[in-house]
Amino acid sequence: MRFQRLINSKDLEFYRVTEQKNIEDVFGYLVIYDKRKPAVLKDFTVFYKSSIEPKIFENSLKKNHIYVLFFHFTDIEEEEEMPKFSKVIHFIEDLLKFNESSYYLDNYLIQHKLKFECPLEYEKIGEFLEYLSKISKRQIPCIKTERKKYLNLSQ
Repeated sequence: MRFQRLINSKDLEFYRVTEQKNIEDVFGYLVIYDKRKPAVLKDFTVFYKSSIEPKIFENSLKKNHIYVLFFHFTDIEEEEEMPKFSKVIHFIEDLLKFNESSYYLDNYLIQHKLKFECPLEYEKIGEFLEYLSKISKRQIPCIKTERKKYLNLSQ
């Protein structure tokens, strides 16, 4: 898998995840957002939906939480998709290994791919991130992307 970073800011990283051999074959999109606040039960979708007792859960919360959101086009639980998804998980683990924040991986099935032409259509990156943010229903600030912001390593 290849991880093309599309946005890198103080609190947000946004990646397009593609097949190693074919960059046009998009597997999904990865959004990592530093909430810069402690986690709450609602940040952990599966536990929140399971009606776990909040008091039990509070013991495992850390002082900061990072949203990790993966948007994909296929059922990642299918046998042929699992090895690819495992690479995404390893990437996330390696990226956050030394971070003492809590994080939880949410995944979402999507229909649309990001289409933009570099260097003429950088604004479409931010617009696509906004689309993904709405799907996730997470409070992720969307960055206005434009060509001049890509002169530096971070936007």
